[in-house]
Amino acid sequence: MIKNADVEIHAAIVNNKVKKIKKDWGIFFTPQWVVDFMVDLISEDSLNLKDLKILEPACGICQFLHGIKKNKNHIFSRASKRIGVEINKKVIDYINENNLNSDIEIIHHDYLLWDTDDRFDVIIGNPPYGIPSLSEHYTIKIDNETKKIYKQLYETWYGKYNVYGAFIEKSIKLLKENGQLIFIIPATFMILDEFKKLRIFLAKSGRTEIIYMGSDIFKPEADVTTVVLKFIKSNTEKNRLLLYDYDKGELKLINKNYNWTGDVILFSTEFSKKLDKICSFRLGDVYTVRISPRTPEIRHNPDVVKSENPEIENMLPILNGRNLKIGKVIYKPITNYWIEANKKTKLRKFFNKPHIVVGLGFRGNGQVGAAYDYNAYPWMGDVYHLLRKRTLINMEFDLTDKEVVDFLNSEIVKRYVKDVFRDITYHFNITQLKLIPLPTKRELKKIKEVLS
Repeated sequence: MIKNADVEIHAAIVNNKVKKIKKDWGIFFTPQWVVDFMVDLISEDSLNLKDLKILEPACGICQFLHGIKKNKNHIFSRASKRIGVEINKKVIDYINENNLNSDIEIIHHDYLLWDTDDRFDVIIGNPPYGIPSLSEHYTIKIDNETKKIYKQLYETWYGKYNVYGAFIEKSIKLLKENGQLIFIIPATFMILDEFKKLRIFLAKSGRTEIIYMGSDIFKPEADVTTVVLKFIKSNTEKNRLLLYDYDKGELKLINKNYNWTGDVILFSTEFSKKLDKICSFRLGDVYTVRISPRTPEIRHNPDVVKSENPEIENMLPILNGRNLKIGKVIYKPITNYWIEANKKTKLRKFFNKPHIVVGLGFRGNGQVGAAYDYNAYPWMGDVYHLLRKRTLINMEFDLTDKEVVDFLNSEIVKRYVKDVFRDITYHFNITQLKLIPLPTKRELKKIKEVLS
């Protein structure tokens, strides 16, 4: 019998055996105060105490089940089932060796492939996060055959899907009606295209509450911005979205939307609301956004030469993000990759004419970093290209490309980006870039009068 669960859990966290296996399975132990906070989010009035079932997926050392036992023992003791599912046998062995499985059923299985007839009142935990792959670039080591099965099983799987999205889908499907899912997860599902199917799935399945926790929860082991997702599976509360700030134990409502259909989830302030109201356009209305060819594509292109000083006429250096400064392109060789001027359009057709280029920016500071490429050079790496659309609606947009560059680099946009995106992603992505508001000349004048 465990006399002090906190002491045992702390011992497990610092144990070298557990440390060795954390990275390969995306394991990041949750601070105890966060566990306590999440356990406190369990809504007791909707629980069926006659047949109560609790589940912790990817349970590790069962921090959340122990948290319920410590903080809400009246719930824990009444539960007919208290289950933890864990894929890693070494973790399970550690649990058994240290008696961390008291009153808990531990199941050794891949949660995403686990099958059960049980449906649960509460599913709570910290699912693994990472791209599943055997590649050294990704942390979740999953073979291609298993990944193929994941893709077949999960309707929300899209693009370079992060496994925490599949954990959310699986868990919602295992909830009873009015059952509660409480996960701490990265905030990226709020805006990335890879999660657009997941957002739709959430919207149509019940009530979604998101509590913004910031980027410090898992430091120094992981620099990731997190939210607590509290989801209620409900036919009567579909399409309800509530977004909160966590501030010293208190929750502050930022946004609510009772007609949410799965679109991108943004923060807002009075400033961002005013700018949105003034501007008639978004960047995606006016520009098509493309990204430069990646390094592997450049490296393996037969028309590309790598040299510090190629002895071939009419060669252009291929530029990258280091050539892009705020409001200016530095036309000098940095990458040591070159291509003949008349072959640059083989890399991308849009390299044939001047246009706006945009850097990815960095999390937290809000600076977009745009410039106008007057000389139409070839580019590689993490640089976006804004290509003016030729549409009827665009005839109403009267800012020139140069004026757009100035606006994107302005303190107004910097403040807006910080307000609505915060530090969800480390770099800007195309979705975020397309959502930046753009004004007409008349609206820009009004912005400067009202908001500057």
